[in-house]
Amino acid sequence: MIDELKTEVEKTLGRKIVKRGDCELLADDLYQKTGSVISYNTFRRLFGIVAYRQPRESTLDALAKYVGFASYQDFTKRFSEVDTWPNWEHLYVVLSETNPQKIVDFLRLKKRQQDQFTVTFTIVIRELLHRKDLHTLRLIFREPMFQFSALPYDEVAQIGVLIGLHFRVFDDRTLEQELLKEANFRDIVFKIFVDYGRLNQKYGQWLDYLDTCPQLDPETRVFISCLQIWRAFLHGRKIEPNDLKKLPNLTMNQHPILFGRLFGLKMLAARTQQTKLRLKQAMEARLKAEPHMTTELLYEPAVQALVLKAKTHEEIITGHMNSINQINFWYHMSQVAIHRVLQVKMLVHDGQYLVAQSILDHILYGHIRHGYREFIELYVAFFRFQIALGLGEPTEDLELEFKNKKN
Repeated sequence: MIDELKTEVEKTLGRKIVKRGDCELLADDLYQKTGSVISYNTFRRLFGIVAYRQPRESTLDALAKYVGFASYQDFTKRFSEVDTWPNWEHLYVVLSETNPQKIVDFLRLKKRQQDQFTVTFTIVIRELLHRKDLHTLRLIFREPMFQFSALPYDEVAQIGVLIGLHFRVFDDRTLEQELLKEANFRDIVFKIFVDYGRLNQKYGQWLDYLDTCPQLDPETRVFISCLQIWRAFLHGRKIEPNDLKKLPNLTMNQHPILFGRLFGLKMLAARTQQTKLRLKQAMEARLKAEPHMTTELLYEPAVQALVLKAKTHEEIITGHMNSINQINFWYHMSQVAIHRVLQVKMLVHDGQYLVAQSILDHILYGHIRHGYREFIELYVAFFRFQIALGLGEPTEDLELEFKNKKN
């Protein structure tokens, strides 16, 4: 990074440093701007005008301050970010021109170059939401290159969470309903950012609106039915046979998370041992056929078992706990973390408080996706309180934290 620092020094000085006079000018300008005193001979050696010598850390720190950083270490950490500023400037220039096709073309370019596409896409969408520019939003969500099926799931997951979070503070029911009519918006945002903490608020309003829409694709209809049944469970409402008729049978070609969600809901509502056995066999068959999908197949059952009494869920998850650790994408970290919280629930129930505490202390909570995070943190706070009770430790602060999260 020393060469990069030298380039930035020349930019700040306003000339190339190629002779003694340039070094003297730099020494003077450095003193005038930072108060640091460094010999011009040091700069002659640094810039190769005389025999090069490795500069001292203090020299590098002084020059880093000269070009606008706190230290040389700060320069090495942040220079690459600063150097990308022209790209971000270009983005806002494009947005300022309010030309829909230019905006779409710019996003296409970012996608082709794989140049921070997910963050750029999110910034554009959020800006257009604030402008209430439904026309350009539709163009983007209808663009073939940005379809759910054309994007890696890892990118979709990031975009969905970042845009979904924005709707917690954005409120325009008419615009939101128009976007919900767009299949790709539903796939990328609505189905990705499942806001468990707001099923009775904004996200629940989206659910209820879509439930009244007559023309929805079958996959979205199933997704909505699953969440409506889940919300009914959370409200303590009895699940009726007609509710379950809205859910399809389990099939081996369903997306693993959908398969797990359907399995879990059907198991929670099952009224006979025969039905439970049939469901359990279907899940075990899928796990055996696709062991690399264990984390995703058991993800929704883990959330359900965390919240409700679900012995069969717990038995299956416990039997495959050793397989729930494969992390290929960042969203797997979220799923694994939630599995670990369920494991803590079972350990607390069995009185294994020290083991439970150790697991809680090593869960990477920062990786839990927003939408789930507040929901899961409520249970984490409760388990910490229960562990302290079980170990005879002070509980006042932990109880207060739990009550605050519950509220």
